[in-house]
Amino acid sequence: MKRRMLMTVVLALVGLMAVTACSTAAGIAALGHPAGEGDLWPGESGQLEGLDEQSVRLLASHEGAKYFVVAAKDQQTACLYKFEEDSAQHSAGGCGAAGGSGIIVEVKTPSSKMMLVREDADTAELEGSGWTRIHENIVVA
Repeated sequence: MKRRMLMTVVLALVGLMAVTACSTAAGIAALGHPAGEGDLWPGESGQLEGLDEQSVRLLASHEGAKYFVVAAKDQQTACLYKFEEDSAQHSAGGCGAAGGSGIIVEVKTPSSKMMLVREDADTAELEGSGWTRIHENIVVA
């Protein structure tokens, strides 16, 4: 009897871990992959305060800029950062709740707009209004 109870608890925990693993990726597959050579943070280390430095992933390079995603240590927040390739000093970024919404965060600067979106986000309306999907998780305008 104790053995069945223990097996039930183990199976329940394994199921919970599987659900948690899916939710920590926030609809961003790159967060679930091992880091590669290109995933080195180009900015200052202070920018990563409160974030999981091990989760930094380069998502895309587009028009002279590199776009990175990084998750919070609690996996409840995901951030999008854009670094100009000619200078790591010129960066913009923002963070948002990594819940079920299609758009995780929108970042606007005087010269650009970008959004971090879930992979399954429907961006057709955005793209119809001038946004461009440059990666499965990034749209820019």
